[in-house]
Amino acid sequence: MFQTHRAVMLRDRLPKVAALFERGLISDLLVRSIVARTLLITDPDLMAAVDAALADQITTWGPKSERKTTAAIDALVEAHDPGALRHIKDAPQERGTEFGFIGDAAGFMTVWARMYSPDGVALEQRVHDMAHSVCAEDPRTMDERRNDALATIATGTSLRCECDNPDCPGARDGRPAKDVVIHVVTEQATLDHARAAANAPGPQPEAAEPEDAVGSAPQPPPAPRPACPASAFVLGGGMLGAAVLGAFLDRARIRPITHPGDAPPEPQHRPSAALQDFIRSRDLTCRFPNCDRPAHRCDIDHTVPYPAGPTCASNLKCLCRKHHLLKTFWIGETGWRDEQLADGTVVWTSPTGQTYATHPGSTLLFPTLCTPTAEAPLQQSPEPTKDRGLAMPKRRRTRAQNRARYIEAQRRLNDDLVAERNRPPPF
Repeated sequence: MFQTHRAVMLRDRLPKVAALFERGLISDLLVRSIVARTLLITDPDLMAAVDAALADQITTWGPKSERKTTAAIDALVEAHDPGALRHIKDAPQERGTEFGFIGDAAGFMTVWARMYSPDGVALEQRVHDMAHSVCAEDPRTMDERRNDALATIATGTSLRCECDNPDCPGARDGRPAKDVVIHVVTEQATLDHARAAANAPGPQPEAAEPEDAVGSAPQPPPAPRPACPASAFVLGGGMLGAAVLGAFLDRARIRPITHPGDAPPEPQHRPSAALQDFIRSRDLTCRFPNCDRPAHRCDIDHTVPYPAGPTCASNLKCLCRKHHLLKTFWIGETGWRDEQLADGTVVWTSPTGQTYATHPGSTLLFPTLCTPTAEAPLQQSPEPTKDRGLAMPKRRRTRAQNRARYIEAQRRLNDDLVAERNRPPPF
């Protein structure tokens, strides 16, 4: 049934996208996302415009994660028909929280919530920080730490470390939790629109028509409203409509992003705060193919290593720690190679010779951030040695050791039960 529905949508609403799909130029997963995200467009002319825009761009997107694909499609939909953007107008009515479900096992409770994406990202960041606040000797898995962190948020304290070291600073309760920061990227016009919408009175209900009203000729269609400004983007949370953005402005600290333009490279290895803000706002996520780790959780990598490669926007990009290590130590003819263009595009070459072009996350959302910056003046750098991978950081413990520690910790939970079972008579 779903395949039939997609086929009808492609035939009747997305013929240009269907032609690309027929030629094998786009994937079935991408087609599913396009059909779902364009479902609310009702005007045939607008639908045709979106179809043409998608067909013109999707073959150049390169490898994208599901979240990035959704954001890119939403950006095109909003540019042509803001009213057709999924989950933007009804978001306040869709919030909710539920505690416990019929199928919950004894002693456990399922907690479900739908919230504004900034609140969700803030909660995720709090849980992430708390789960990583304990020492390396804590025997719990990361999922267990995250679960315990979510539970301790209710008390307003930090997560207690469960290592056996009495001197561990994390073994004591009562420390206040630190503040959480979320990052939202938007344009000044969107901020102004959100402020105006937040301060405007709500819509007035239409007066009911009298029962004895005389019929009249159909009213002409309303004049088209001016297009809404572009949405905001929450790092790690996706797009945020202006209507929802206005609810958070009273507690937001606004910091302008400055495009570096033709500014010369900075003299030091670590980029300045202003340059870091620009790189993260331009990239939005990790720039490795198919990775969508939010930019604020990424390292800033010199594409050509410093000092041969300068500290400037044309030579800097966001990489999560995993892909930063991969790019740094798995190099040469049998490793990954990358080349960065002045507009932020990164061309990756895999160990097998395939090339993948990844574009900054702001290409569709905030294209002015992708205006080419000054070319990076490169110096001759020494060729990396074959043994460079030996310098890659190693795990503190092997997986087998971690598994053994986990089993031991779980068994300790049953010490009281074992002691009761082994108690000598009389019982």
